[in-house]
Order: sequence, then C-alpha cells, then structure tokens
Amino acid sequence: MAPWGLIIRAVMAMEDIFVQRLLASPSFHHVVRRIHRGVNEARYGRDPSEPLRRGEATADPNQRGFLSHFIEELGHQARGKATQPPPAPPRDIHKK
Repeated sequence: MAPWGLIIRAVMAMEDIFVQRLLASPSFHHVVRRIHRGVNEARYGRDPSEPLRRGEATADPNQRGFLSHFIEELGHQARGKATQPPPAPPRDIHKK
C-alpha cells in the first residue's frame, strides 16, 4: 500500500473518533437544541405551550434596549443638542 493510503486511513480513523466523541458530548447536543429551537421560532413563531424564559414575564416588548438609547444619545451629542436641557436658574424671590 502506498504511504498516502496509510495517511488517508489514519486521518479518516481520527475523524471517526472525533465525530464519535462529539456526538457523545452533552454540550454539543445542547448547542444543536438551541439552534433548532431558534430556527423553529423564526419560522413558526413561539410555541405557546413552552414555559416562559427568564425575564419574559416582566419584559416590556415596547421598551427599547440600551444600544438604541446609546446611539440616540451619540446622535444628540454630535448635533450639539442636549437630551435633557439644563434646568432654569432659580428665581430670586427677594428681588424686586
């Protein structure tokens, strides 16, 4: 047998061992389950029989995230427009 044939067989045997170890790994199956759930939710929407995830019961779907507030504030600063104008100076009540 040619030396290349031995090298190819050795690489294929190593691939088989790697694939077997990968398929036996619980973390691999966890990742595949999350990807599968994400694809199904994108295609068909959320499964109503599935329990709520952490923070979903109290989350406001209309609330904007930090990143959108941050980008908006950067835009205001670039235009020189204050988000919250400074308070008016206090009136002197003793002045006539």
